[in-house]
Amino acid sequence: MTEASDVLFFDYEGNRLAYRILGHGPVTLLAFHGFGQNGHVFSPVNELVGHQFTVLAIDLFFHGDSRYAGDHLLTKNDWQRLIGAFLDAQRIGRFSITGFSLGGRFALSTVEAFADRVDRLILIAPDGITRSTWYDLATATTTGRWLFRYGLYHLSTLERAGHALVRVGLLNRTVMRFAELSLSTPTQRRLVYTVWTQFRLINPTISKLASSLNRHAVQVQFFTGAFDRIVPGSFILPLANQLQHFDLTVLKTGHNHLIQLTAERMAR
Repeated sequence: MTEASDVLFFDYEGNRLAYRILGHGPVTLLAFHGFGQNGHVFSPVNELVGHQFTVLAIDLFFHGDSRYAGDHLLTKNDWQRLIGAFLDAQRIGRFSITGFSLGGRFALSTVEAFADRVDRLILIAPDGITRSTWYDLATATTTGRWLFRYGLYHLSTLERAGHALVRVGLLNRTVMRFAELSLSTPTQRRLVYTVWTQFRLINPTISKLASSLNRHAVQVQFFTGAFDRIVPGSFILPLANQLQHFDLTVLKTGHNHLIQLTAERMAR
């Protein structure tokens, strides 16, 4: 394990996991960021509740300084073995987990394997609970992936299709605007294709996960945005409806400011 500036590295089976340590509190918190971000996005947690948590803010693969060396799709088992080795190397027994947006999928897949060691699960507009029809169409089949890639490299065609879907009410205007911003450069388009396709097997089994969370009495907290159209609050329902206990906080914001506002709410 080596250090570069405020970034630390954990190497395992040729892969490199980059992470930051934020805060100095008694509770170890594994934190997984959203698409196009890195672990630094959790700095508000450090600033506002750093006395409560020692945050290990991990860069997801294809983001920040983490590097995936596998020659196959990342599977849920691959991820769980990596996190298990990381926990062992850090000598972490019990811990808590948070995940924002895309990072919610990794938070859920982590707690699915380690629920007996998790005290608290903080999900901020989490991906991975409700399956997106558009995501499945774009990634589940060879034809779908070809069309997705074609659309990304012929953006005018994709934009025309998107605006047509907005006009007939099949696509939210905010989601369309978010897609346009996320695909505005060739680098961003490559990242979208890589992340959507390479992470398609990282999906928790919701019924198994809910049963495990209930059995081990993990404290589950959901934070959603009242105006979030990227990961609407209703997307938590397939999991929330199977939990015996959970807390829900709906914040008066859209998607992008949820980490900051969640940290502010937790600091009260």
